[in-house]
Amino acid sequence: MSDHLNAAINRVASAILPQDVGAGKDATGGAVISLTEAVMGITAGLVRVADALLDVANAIRENHAA
Repeated sequence: MSDHLNAAINRVASAILPQDVGAGKDATGGAVISLTEAVMGITAGLVRVADALLDVANAIRENHAA
């Protein structure tokens, strides 16, 4: 059981912060060195897309009501 637990912990740790991979670049040129940072960046991008879609929906409602 201990070997399985150690292997699982190592896989999670490697997914979060790989030891053998250099930093990547995000859309703003910043360094991304972990899976967590990459997910946070994707989430921030999706929030911007959702905000833009809300703006479009509001503009359509305003034009439709006029």
